[in-house]
Amino acid sequence: MIHMRDKRAIIIKDPRLRKVRDNLRRIFLEAVSLKWRELNNKRKQLKFNIDGTRRVLDDFSSDELQDYRAYQTQQNELRKLADKSICKCNACGKADRDMVYNKAYNAWYCTECYGLERTSAQERAKVPQKDSKSCEEKAIEEHSKTFL
Repeated sequence: MIHMRDKRAIIIKDPRLRKVRDNLRRIFLEAVSLKWRELNNKRKQLKFNIDGTRRVLDDFSSDELQDYRAYQTQQNELRKLADKSICKCNACGKADRDMVYNKAYNAWYCTECYGLERTSAQERAKVPQKDSKSCEEKAIEEHSKTFL
């Protein structure tokens, strides 16, 4: 397994290389999308009878239910693969930007979103800390630390 360094930025300045990068990202994301739709169509085939009436999961045989769950699992894995890849920003979903890796989330952020998160984290760091914090405040603090 390859381990990325924390906060690694991939920035391409040459416009022609940017175009190549963006097109490769689009190809990858389109391939993921096509496979996801294929799995979704297989799930839909299981959910409907030949006459078009909808079936509930209780009507599935054990093999059908196993196939249905396998398709769901594969769809979820595909979605995670695309979401965590360098092909699109984990925050805004844009695919045509330079990216920064955040090891704590094992995810890529575009430089704009990463910059916003970092600025926000720096501002929160300046605010005096209370002794007792709610769970939400603790979660926000932990999130912010990953961008500093």
